[in-house]
Amino acid sequence: MVMHIDFESSGGYANIKLKYHGNTDTLPEEVADKLIQLVESSRIFDLKEKEVIPNLSGPPDVLHYKLMVHEGNMRISLSFNDITAPDSLLPLITFLQELAWDQIRKGK
Repeated sequence: MVMHIDFESSGGYANIKLKYHGNTDTLPEEVADKLIQLVESSRIFDLKEKEVIPNLSGPPDVLHYKLMVHEGNMRISLSFNDITAPDSLLPLITFLQELAWDQIRKGK
């Protein structure tokens, strides 16, 4: 089954804006497999609204995130920052940032 991801991060001292939009069926197999594994291990579809606090203001170096994951009939959209992000999402966020930088380097 194809998984669609929309990810954005912004903020921090440099206010670098990163975006990643992609589908697992267009990624190299090893990258898609890793992304699927990170989504599954994050338990993102099991998170309750109260577990993910929307963006609250914080120190000037805080990064803000928007994440939407859609697979089959499952869909979730979250907004959070470095301070409010559940620990289970951190490996996924790190990988999505890497994918966003890869898209920038490839001019996409």
